[in-house]
Amino acid sequence: MELPDLENQIRGIIARVIELNSEEISADADFINDLGVDSLKAIEITGAIEKAFKIVVPEEQIRNIRSLNQAVVLTKELLKAKG
Repeated sequence: MELPDLENQIRGIIARVIELNSEEISADADFINDLGVDSLKAIEITGAIEKAFKIVVPEEQIRNIRSLNQAVVLTKELLKAKG
């Protein structure tokens, strides 16, 4: 999967979970500080990404997902590792 497609898919997932238009989510916007995401929404975002891409985000890495860019990078790494 190409990176722009992956980014747009993840942006759409995040937008649905936090109920914003996807255009409002910049690549480096901090979920908590810029978008007002609480810990429950952060877990919901992670779960939605896992389900959409059939991956498992290791618990210790969940806290590292604080922006769209970070979500894309981690998802890409997990997809690569999955084969």
